[in-house]
Amino acid sequence: MQKLYSCVLILFFVIAQNIFAQQINKVIISGYGGQHDLDVKTAFLLGYASHNNTPFPGEVILYSNTLQTSFIYAVENDYDLIIRSTSGLSTGLRLAPDYPSVELVMPAGSNTYTQVFFGDVQTSPVVITGAGVDSNMTGYKLEFYSIDPITATNASSYSNGYIAGQLAFITNTLGCCFDSARAMARTKGSENGTLDFHNGYGEVQPEFILTNPLPVELNSFTAKLIGKSILLNWQTSTEINNFGFEIHRQAKDDVWEQIGFVNGNGNSNSPKDYSYIDKNPEGDNQIRYRLKQIDNDGQFEYSDVITINYSINNFEIYQNYPNPFNPSTTISWQSPMDGNVSIKIYDILGNEVAEILNEFRSAGRQEIKFETTSLNNGLTSGVYIYKIEIINNELLYSMINKMTLLK
Repeated sequence: MQKLYSCVLILFFVIAQNIFAQQINKVIISGYGGQHDLDVKTAFLLGYASHNNTPFPGEVILYSNTLQTSFIYAVENDYDLIIRSTSGLSTGLRLAPDYPSVELVMPAGSNTYTQVFFGDVQTSPVVITGAGVDSNMTGYKLEFYSIDPITATNASSYSNGYIAGQLAFITNTLGCCFDSARAMARTKGSENGTLDFHNGYGEVQPEFILTNPLPVELNSFTAKLIGKSILLNWQTSTEINNFGFEIHRQAKDDVWEQIGFVNGNGNSNSPKDYSYIDKNPEGDNQIRYRLKQIDNDGQFEYSDVITINYSINNFEIYQNYPNPFNPSTTISWQSPMDGNVSIKIYDILGNEVAEILNEFRSAGRQEIKFETTSLNNGLTSGVYIYKIEIINNELLYSMINKMTLLK
């Protein structure tokens, strides 16, 4: 009974982690101390309140120490966010992956240009920031810039506190994770999702994010016929609190039915690929599919509907004749559509030994003669597999059969 109880607790913990996204409640300003750190704290509070004057409800402390010591202290005391008030980006990039539960925001570097970041902003575990009046001109590759709220000049790192405050406000207001707030800020920033060397993704603009957060952004949704099954593929660019996808099919009487479910990735700021195989399609001619994307809080929205032509009853691959054979045999098939037809021969281990057809063929009954004597090295006695693939736009029909060569 004790083991069962423990498993239930573990399961609840996993589910709770998925449903309740990390909020930003405890923040560390990590630097060398003094007025500079105090100004970064002020910038954070100004950034959090920049949208509608909402004050930060949590705790902000100053912690004058090395970045690694700051990470250790944050983990031990359940802090959510470190804002580094000084430069040293290479150290931040090295340490951040070791402390995944703590977010890190820091300036791109000193204004003396002694270190320039040329890495991948998309995959960086650190929010890399810069300051600018009209645009960032510090010469560093970064993720976001902002007007320095303290001095209103380019030569300042206070903007990292301001940007951290804006992202924390978006996180807490939408109930999403910090990385999801970053992803939305990129898409809806002043650069409209375009990464620029000097400006990054531009300024964070909470007003655009909060009015239309787009929890899950769908890049593509396609269907392909493979044998007697239909393969559905879709991709998301970003995900906010994504519980998962119901797969719906409409084949008869215009009635939608749920045929499957695929778990979502929760929160993500990078493309995610999904697939589902409908192994038992019903109906003829046209079948329609849609996705029902469901958030962790139960809200949902439907994707666009996609349609695929389905006439599987008219597909047929026939046994080669004669079989067994030597040295030639005829392979035939029935297709309901025009398309490019590929026929390949494989040995029993799956090695391709010949391609005997790769050309356009019309719908209807077709056949081709396979001559083993035409092959350079011939074939030995044994069992072989012939595979027919027919491709026409979104349709892919594929089927295999066995044949035996006797010498």
